[in-house]
Amino acid sequence: MKIPGVTVQELMAIPVLKEAKVLSGEQGLSRVVRFIDIMEVPDLKGWVREGVLLMTTAYSIRHEPEVLCQIIQLLHQGGAAALVIKPTRFLTEIPHSALEESNACGLPVIEIPADIPYTDITQRVMDMVLNRQAELLRRSEEIYRTLTTMVLENSGIQAVSDNIAELFKAPVALVDNGGQAIVTSPQDWDWAKVQDARHFPISVDKRTVAKLVIARNELDDMEQVGIEQARLVMALELMREKAVEDTESRLRGNFIDELMTPPLPVRHEVERRGRQLGFNPEYNWEVAVLESAAAPPEEILSGLLSIESTRRRVVSHIEFRSNRAILFLPTLQPNDHQNAPGSDQETSWSDTLKNWSTEKAWGTADYYLGIGSAKKLWELLQSYNEARRAITVAQRLYPDKRVCKYSDIEMHYMLGEAMDKEEFSNLFERKLGRLQQYDRSHGSDLLKTLFYYLENRGSLVDTANYLFIHRNSVKYRLERIRDMTDFDLNDPREQFICHTCLIHYYLREHR
Repeated sequence: MKIPGVTVQELMAIPVLKEAKVLSGEQGLSRVVRFIDIMEVPDLKGWVREGVLLMTTAYSIRHEPEVLCQIIQLLHQGGAAALVIKPTRFLTEIPHSALEESNACGLPVIEIPADIPYTDITQRVMDMVLNRQAELLRRSEEIYRTLTTMVLENSGIQAVSDNIAELFKAPVALVDNGGQAIVTSPQDWDWAKVQDARHFPISVDKRTVAKLVIARNELDDMEQVGIEQARLVMALELMREKAVEDTESRLRGNFIDELMTPPLPVRHEVERRGRQLGFNPEYNWEVAVLESAAAPPEEILSGLLSIESTRRRVVSHIEFRSNRAILFLPTLQPNDHQNAPGSDQETSWSDTLKNWSTEKAWGTADYYLGIGSAKKLWELLQSYNEARRAITVAQRLYPDKRVCKYSDIEMHYMLGEAMDKEEFSNLFERKLGRLQQYDRSHGSDLLKTLFYYLENRGSLVDTANYLFIHRNSVKYRLERIRDMTDFDLNDPREQFICHTCLIHYYLREHR
């Protein structure tokens, strides 16, 4: 924040300057004086400080008064407050070009009588500046004391926000980095619709975590002090809330670990602790696993889940472990939707996760997502295992499918687990061995084409789209398969045997 000061207009009202005259640049009387200095040499480049009131007798330029025009330009460029001059002693008159330059840039040029000592002016000006600074310091301490007391007394972030709004006599909002309002005063204020609001960043641990929005265009020095204190106190409040959230998240994580590690807690204990931690045991819970070779983007995923959970008005949870993110997602049971006021769960979690995985800007495009079946809270381990299985099957059978629900591949997995490896290997060799050998010898994809043809219920178009080839290419490959195997691909029994053999091949042998 800039050093406080007093305006040139205020200085003109003090007794010692009662005979001073504003010769030009009157539109700049609102400039703020923070320092006072005396010019000894005309070379000011690099020496002008913002807010300086420069006084001179013009002795150093008495032989070339036209330099005064350049001095005014330098003062304006450096953000000076005004130029005070005693012209009668060494200058017969101030050049007209200098006055024109003063008017053009809005830098006041003030003439004072030759008999006024500089010390009288400097003492009075600095007294005013120091008094203003002391006043601002007292006000700053008062604001800080009031707001920090509210934080220490745990009044809540809404009460702090209301107090700030009262301080500035204007609506305020605290907005997170995602553009979501954390709190507003008044509570129904739509900050996003305000055109002339000011935005001030809120930082915690050297990171910008939110911004304070106030519906004001301009702020005076006193209000600037209030803003600085409000930002500090809001940061403290956010830190306090983050500490609470981190503690809750740690306790939830510990609880999740117990639910994921046999022997599992008994049901009534799970229900009791779940309610304490905000995990509603009346809900169904889906576990989604997101994994890849690289570590998942923690900040992005946590932010996405937080926003979506707020929209659905549920408490979810996410754990990060090496190259894996595990999401615990509560869902109302179908007959409970109408009994849950305000809930917003029209979109399934699988659809939401699919959107995340396809949005490259969100950083999750290279990850596989497996989603387990909806289970009770005490059955999370089952849903987690299903999610992992869904990823395994998807990677082997559907490598282009980023989101895979266990319910979609449950039969595939069960077949893969139930099949005796040797017997099914023999069956595969009898039925499809020739196709396998042909693919290996010629670098073709007859097995792959047959599998996706059966997966797509015999649709040439869907098979061609999945394999990114022309429909005629699919027809040619199927004809080649018929020639080599004598299969009747319209026979449901033949389709079942081939499909089962191919599932066995991709899940158990072709890894």
